[in-house]
Amino acid sequence: MNLEHLESFCSEIIRPDSELVQKHLAVLGQMVSIDSRSFGVNEFEGDRTTPSDMREILECARNYLLEVGLSEVKINDSRSSSPFPILMAETFVSEAKPTVLFYAHLDKQPYMDDGRFEKWGGIPPTQLRWNEDRSRAYGRGAADDLSGVVSIGMAIDALFKYFDIKVGTNSRKKLLPCNIKIIYETEEESGSHSLIDQIQENKDFFKGTHCVVITDVVNPDQGKPGLTTSLRGIVQMDVTVSAEQEQVAIDEQTALYKLLATLIRYDHSLGIEEISRADQLVTDAEREGYSRVPTSVSALKETAGLLPDTRLTVPEDIPSILVAQLRTSFANARPGHRVSGSVILGVAGARLTFPDISEPKEFKRRLEKILADQNRYHLEMTIVMISENPLSIDILLRSAEKDPHSGVNGGPVPIPELQLACMIDELISSVGRWHPRLEELRNPEGGMGRVQSLRVDHDLSAHPFKEKSARSLVEIRLAPGNNEIQAAEALRSHLEKNILRGFKLDIKADKGASPWITGIAHPVFPLILDSLEKGFGEKACLYGCGGTIPFVAKLMQALGNVHPLCLGAYDTDARMHEPGESLSMPDLLGCTRSIIHFLSRIDEVYGKPNC
Repeated sequence: MNLEHLESFCSEIIRPDSELVQKHLAVLGQMVSIDSRSFGVNEFEGDRTTPSDMREILECARNYLLEVGLSEVKINDSRSSSPFPILMAETFVSEAKPTVLFYAHLDKQPYMDDGRFEKWGGIPPTQLRWNEDRSRAYGRGAADDLSGVVSIGMAIDALFKYFDIKVGTNSRKKLLPCNIKIIYETEEESGSHSLIDQIQENKDFFKGTHCVVITDVVNPDQGKPGLTTSLRGIVQMDVTVSAEQEQVAIDEQTALYKLLATLIRYDHSLGIEEISRADQLVTDAEREGYSRVPTSVSALKETAGLLPDTRLTVPEDIPSILVAQLRTSFANARPGHRVSGSVILGVAGARLTFPDISEPKEFKRRLEKILADQNRYHLEMTIVMISENPLSIDILLRSAEKDPHSGVNGGPVPIPELQLACMIDELISSVGRWHPRLEELRNPEGGMGRVQSLRVDHDLSAHPFKEKSARSLVEIRLAPGNNEIQAAEALRSHLEKNILRGFKLDIKADKGASPWITGIAHPVFPLILDSLEKGFGEKACLYGCGGTIPFVAKLMQALGNVHPLCLGAYDTDARMHEPGESLSMPDLLGCTRSIIHFLSRIDEVYGKPNC
């Protein structure tokens, strides 16, 4: 293959206004318009009540790949896959040529908004819209992971055009440098639970794979390519606290907050020793590599949407922040009565009711002073007196102007819900006594104080949840070195050991995946780094992902000795999982060009083709 000619071809055909790119962007718009949320029902009045069966998005993707020119495309309609089948496509060239498997997913996160879609600018998330210079496209799934779906399709389409391979003909396919296989999943956002079973059912399809190209990670900055070599795992549990008897010293919500406060230490680091101790230590060479990632402290804070006064939980230098984001286990908690996705809720709130207080204004003043002393990370704090008799006060905390992705930003970002839990833990003891400075103003004949969790929006409007149970989603992002099963046991054990006497727990496993890390000794890794540099026009760096892609560890487990290559088709401003998700054109096209360059040189690492 003439690499100089290919370079010129790529520059001409993979540009924003080319006919090829516009064709694939039209497909992107069509896929965004399909409601393929793999979970997230009843988000707003009139929303669907059951998850999608994924049939519409699968048929759209099937037609898309057939039009690109893949010779075989099928949806896995086995009983185990329902309602989340995988789509498998391939073009076979020769047993003598290497086989590259591509992966992306078609399912999406919840919208995280109400029926007016105000957080999306009033435009439904199923409508793809562009900014003025058409450098970004907005819509749910536009980045995560339809950018990956389209990047793969566009790269293969371009390669077919380079070799003048027509749809429906086979005569020139022998010119392709490798066998091509594609898997599009529909269950990634809800845990890839059926993936291994579906792989086992289709062993012949996956047999002979040399490497897998995964286009479902974020780049370190817009137009700055990174090769992801590590992923954090996840353990998430749905936790409800209830009283075992009528006479208890504190209410159920207070008991839940006191339990959540045990998840972190004073410095906000993870308070579950069995998990944090298992984190694989970052080497000096890795830390030095993180210092070369093309970003800045201000850019990292901006990605999380942090308010100017919010302090990070680690030193404010790039390596410390990235180590906290990529290679450190951390805890997150979210009220269990709202659709929340994999985010850090940037706001938190609780309503505290104190009966029979003779001096409510003095009580509020003292409360403000106590909480100000507890506000170690300078979260924006608002304390509102709702009523004087009984004294009812809302405590509202805000760390960020949005709800940042827990995988991308979790670690160095203080969690408002956990900081609130620590504050309530300080205010109310397990036997129902209040902070000494507040207890002085308490009427001895008064009743028990009570706490209600609040739903708080970013404008700080707040109201109690209609559902009264004391419930929270507890999420632990697991750094490499941990194991999903062992971590789940450690989390469950921690919760059971720390629940106060007189209360009981109902714990339901919600999702889980082990972390993953790979070595880079094989020659395929320098090749993909070089291909990324050619595709983006920027030097690529080794990177990591603080998020969780259950597929990666599961596929490696199922396929064995296959080299995983995780590429970014979107950037840090994509806001995946958040309202306002967007696709970066430089990253989409850079990833597409990188795939073409990689495939053109695949024989350099997996042997010369014999054809």
